[in-house]
Amino acid sequence: MKSLIVALGVFFFFAGVGCRQHDWREVTIEVPEMHNEAAIRLVMQALSRGPGIKPGSVLVDPQNRIVRFTYDSLLVADMNFVHLIAAAGFTANGIPGDENARANWPSEVQP
Repeated sequence: MKSLIVALGVFFFFAGVGCRQHDWREVTIEVPEMHNEAAIRLVMQALSRGPGIKPGSVLVDPQNRIVRFTYDSLLVADMNFVHLIAAAGFTANGIPGDENARANWPSEVQP
């Protein structure tokens, strides 16, 4: 009986540890064309289409042209955010931006 109680205790301990609700991770994305406020707005709009970004965690560094934020890796992979930014026309971590999206940028975003 005692071994059954110990076994159940071990099971519930590991079952509880394995049932995480979030796995918060930080990602930094380089966006070389993010050179002004209009470009920053487009990048932020692109990121808003993705799930799992921790509210209040997005930091934009326009001088170094990077975006850093915390996301829940149980919901989405970091590369999904890179591809969202690239789909908006911006190069993101070396992934080229979509040319059609870039052609439709407002004039204030154009380099």
